[in-house]
Amino acid sequence: MLLKIIALLSALIPAILFLRRLMGSRPTKLGAAMREAKQQIDLAINIFIGIIGCVIVFGAAKLAWGWWTAL
Repeated sequence: MLLKIIALLSALIPAILFLRRLMGSRPTKLGAAMREAKQQIDLAINIFIGIIGCVIVFGAAKLAWGWWTAL
């Protein structure tokens, strides 16, 4: 459950930052808004990959702990 909350928050942070940046800029600065959107999407992807990596490491550690204590 905690990992789901962390994943949800990590997905919402770039979206909130993007919307805040988009609403604060003028409509004539569409190119700047698109660059910011690409940066935020890259950030969201990196956060997602990091979370997946943490889940994999946690699962591997849990599996190794189970094998270690069974000996």
